Amino acid sequence: MNKQEFIETLRYYLVSLPEDERNELIRDYELHFIHGEQNGKTETDISRELGDPLTLAREVIGHDALLPPPWTPSPARQRPDIPRFVGVSIVLFFLNLIAIPVCVALWATCLALGIAAIAGILSPLILVLETYMYNSYAPVKLFTAIGMVGIGMLLASLTRYFSKGLLVGTNKYSQWNYKTWRGR
Repeated sequence: MNKQEFIETLRYYLVSLPEDERNELIRDYELHFIHGEQNGKTETDISRELGDPLTLAREVIGHDALLPPPWTPSPARQRPDIPRFVGVSIVLFFLNLIAIPVCVALWATCLALGIAAIAGILSPLILVLETYMYNSYAPVKLFTAIGMVGIGMLLASLTRYFSKGLLVGTNKYSQWNYKTWRGR
């Protein structure tokens, strides 16, 4: 905000004050701009240091019944940008034609790793069921089942980290999609 915008906005907010008091305050703020410019600061830097004119006016007047100036665009006055909306929708459609299948494939991989981890951890139970049903036992199967428990535990921890990363990535991608589509 430059000096003129800052002073006009402040003057608008201070309209309920007596004219001499309002002019005195405006002169004080104009002096801030003059001193700041003499010290090499830009009008934008000075207005940023002084703060929001609405906040300053609220401090002087002492209530929150101040309205924004009529020259600031309100959300009700802003018209939607239809060409931008259509263009962004088309670009996001084609981007998502690639991204969504990749995301589904990654989630399917995560699910497969989880199922493999559960199967590895439950392999001793499966060995007991097999021995009971077919009445056959081999020591090699026992050692294989014990090894599968270790592999299943490793796969479970891998699946946990992989699913957390996928969850965060999917969430961020969907938020980015929404923000891009909305125009933020």
